[in-house]
Amino acid sequence: MVKNNKRSNKNKVLTKPYLLNKKKLIESKRNKFLFSFEIIVICFFSIIMLILLCNRTFFTTKYKSSKLNIDIPLMMFFKGDDGNILTLKTLSNAEYIKNFFNDNLSKLAKYNCNGYSFYYDDKYNTAIYSVKIKKDFLIKKVKIEYANGDLQCLCNANLVGKEAEKLCLKVR
Repeated sequence: MVKNNKRSNKNKVLTKPYLLNKKKLIESKRNKFLFSFEIIVICFFSIIMLILLCNRTFFTTKYKSSKLNIDIPLMMFFKGDDGNILTLKTLSNAEYIKNFFNDNLSKLAKYNCNGYSFYYDDKYNTAIYSVKIKKDFLIKKVKIEYANGDLQCLCNANLVGKEAEKLCLKVR
């Protein structure tokens, strides 16, 4: 008789409550997975936004420091400023970046002194020597070389960038 009982359990037809419970269990696991996935995605994007918000230049169109005040395109990621070279990174089109800086530099006075040419901003006493755009795969690296000092001194210095700035500081 015991054998019969075991045999009857194997051939037992699944009832509706059992199937409903199994379906609820599967749906519950799916919902837990989706919830945890949503939490991970929200955390990931929150960290990315926090990094971008903490960056000096990503959500602004102007870079200001004690030595330089320049317009920059939106979404430029600040990498560094050693006092004479400002380094930015971006995903923007290289042509767009080149045109943007050409348009903004054309608003400044251009000087050719001793074989060097630079754009000079009278308001901030800043000479911008070059804007170089290096294309990597997707990311473009923008380097802006500049120096601070009096126009006459920078023009007569026979030097560019940091060296010209040091010389002009000694003259003062």
